[in-house]
Amino acid sequence: MVALLCISAALLALGYLIYLRLHPRPLPGIPYHLASAQRISGDKPDILASFRELGEFSPHRNASCRKLGFPLIQYFFSPVLPPGLWLDDPREVEDILLRRNKEFDRSTTTSIIIGTIMPHSSIVKMTTPAWRAQRKMWAKAAKVDEEEVDISHDFDTAALDAIWVAILGEKLGGLRDQTSIFQGIGRTQAKHEKNEKASGLDMSNALKFLNQVALGWRTFKFPSLQLWLLKRGAEYRKFDGIKNQQIERIIRSSINKFQGAIESGVETPDSCAMDLVLRREVQAAHKAGIPLPDLAKDTELRDELFLLLWAGHDTTSNTLLWWMKYMSRSQKAQSNLRAALREAFPGHELPTVNEILESDIPYLDGSIEEALRLAATALTARRATVDTEILGCKIPKGTNVVFNSTVHHRPVPVPEEIRSATSRTAYEKRGRPGLDGPAGDDLQDFVPERWLIRGEDGKLTLDAYAIPRLAFGDGPRGCFGRKLAMHELRIMITLTMLSFSILSLSNLPKDHDNMLAWETMFRKPRECYAKFVLL
Repeated sequence: MVALLCISAALLALGYLIYLRLHPRPLPGIPYHLASAQRISGDKPDILASFRELGEFSPHRNASCRKLGFPLIQYFFSPVLPPGLWLDDPREVEDILLRRNKEFDRSTTTSIIIGTIMPHSSIVKMTTPAWRAQRKMWAKAAKVDEEEVDISHDFDTAALDAIWVAILGEKLGGLRDQTSIFQGIGRTQAKHEKNEKASGLDMSNALKFLNQVALGWRTFKFPSLQLWLLKRGAEYRKFDGIKNQQIERIIRSSINKFQGAIESGVETPDSCAMDLVLRREVQAAHKAGIPLPDLAKDTELRDELFLLLWAGHDTTSNTLLWWMKYMSRSQKAQSNLRAALREAFPGHELPTVNEILESDIPYLDGSIEEALRLAATALTARRATVDTEILGCKIPKGTNVVFNSTVHHRPVPVPEEIRSATSRTAYEKRGRPGLDGPAGDDLQDFVPERWLIRGEDGKLTLDAYAIPRLAFGDGPRGCFGRKLAMHELRIMITLTMLSFSILSLSNLPKDHDNMLAWETMFRKPRECYAKFVLL
């Protein structure tokens, strides 16, 4: 009996120790919610409640920074993982991404999310010589009549069509498929008439499904296990198969083109980013006199292509959707932008792509920067690779830090002396106040003028350093599709502004005109309606 009591007491003591061990263990010196540290679930119930209400995770964390009075906070999302950090300070975010890459590398969170879909892509790998070699391969490539309509799918499909051509050199035909359905033509019939093997709608649906898979880590109770099970389901295998089949087919077609050019001695021009990579591989194998490996089965190449397609099309389309919403609410900015474009492109004909890309229109540049700032389509995260500091706080090696890229407000002020030496030096070199000056006023509004400087000659120029630019990340792990995305935005915004007037939606119900968002892998408007008048 005594032995049984001792065993029971030992089990109870062990259970209590396990119970205590499952509670969050805060990092010293970094603010956090006391109530969250006293429960096994940590901050998760509050964060998920905010997500259910707002569709975003970021507002809860930003509000916590203001409530706790510091732009760096810790949050507890799992009883078995150490605290994560949230940094809501654009200057320090920019400094870490640009100048402190020896202290911070890719986040383990990124490996879970993107690794579910693209386990061999460069974004999930540490910054090693192999990662640099993989990145280097791609571094060189790169309704009208005033009726409100939901435009979210249109921009999404158009952006996917555009980036499919730029990356893979083939017309996907998503807008064609969508138009054919509206016109009563079956998708199969339309595809057969054009004799194209890729289906725009199939690929669009595959990308949407994979986005939802990637969201699982945030809402699942057991993310790793549930994602592992989901990847083995029929729906995942179907859409993953569509993606792989189309990319493999196009890779083989491109390789055959270059091999034929070598045999015939007739030079074949590059038509897309993929050609720039594959040409070198084909020529290197030919020169070495060795068989070319089956590049269509190269998982790193395939995942890197899909990463470009997936991230590039989603971020561009979401930025355009947010831009449309702000144009409907910012009629003055819209008028100024159209006037600047008409001055640059007089006449009734729309400008060509080359004319748009070669033009110097500061107000257009400022409008694009505002769209990127306010859209804030993607979050950035890093993992401390050494024991370090942020804003004077000790950050242990292995800690994941998520950066707020939504520069919609001034951060909680901090003393200049607690900032990193590199941050202070960069600030002094700029010689401008940044967010502390006029450029940081009314950050909730669409104001292209915050990015413009008038010189002594009276001409406007873009001030690229008016405030930190966080839309594409920065530093060695910054988005290498930035140039392509900027070209897409420049072309689409110019042609839209010269073709249509975007009317105000102020008289519409809230479910058609609000600024609510969905934060899945990327941040997009919850609703996106627009009224157009053809010019």
